[in-house]
Amino acid sequence: MRQPASPQLRFLLRGSGLFVVMLVVWWWVLLSPMLAGLRLSTGAALWLMPGGGTASGVILQPDGDWLLRVPLPGFLAKQEAVQRAYGRKPGAPPVNVRAFRLTIGETIPKFFTLGFPLFWALVLAAPPSRRVWRVLAIGTGLLALLAQLSLLLYAAYSIETNLQLVTSSVPAALWRSVEYLNVNVAPYVTPLFLAAWLNTELRAQIFSWGVEPEPAPAPAVEADKPRRGRYRGK
Repeated sequence: MRQPASPQLRFLLRGSGLFVVMLVVWWWVLLSPMLAGLRLSTGAALWLMPGGGTASGVILQPDGDWLLRVPLPGFLAKQEAVQRAYGRKPGAPPVNVRAFRLTIGETIPKFFTLGFPLFWALVLAAPPSRRVWRVLAIGTGLLALLAQLSLLLYAAYSIETNLQLVTSSVPAALWRSVEYLNVNVAPYVTPLFLAAWLNTELRAQIFSWGVEPEPAPAPAVEADKPRRGRYRGK
């Protein structure tokens, strides 16, 4: 008799198929409105920064790239590296720097939204649950917040790299580690943790995969009792 597929294999097959479907939906249907929302929220975040306002914002270039006008606080604008980058010569009066203009490729914002189809596929491939829509809504909101923070962190790292504000070796190494986690780890790992954290059924199934099932107890067999026959004499 053919053995049924294991829960791990069934989950892997469902998840792989759903991930392909979610990628298609994300790329052809949802990517444009998601990027528009990310662009608006990024502009709002830059506007709320110290020194923001009319000096901040996000402009969509004709080639699809984003032009970020990142406001620089007064204490940062007076740094020697910033003044030198904006043309101030030694001994000359300081330059009034209000914002840093940073151009990022269109692939960067797209990359920070890649975790959405992975999260959706994991949740939909999990065991059925009445809370699936709530899990999808909460996880999607948290991923949207992560995409926003990741983009702002990428912009901050790019500005620091151009201006070379961090000169000490230890802070520079820590800053590079943060950027590595932001670009190469968080987009892939966060959807996995979110799906397992928010979906109780999926979490229970994951932790049960490594547990060997206990053998079922053997049914008790009663010993045959000797029958008492009647003695029939002659």
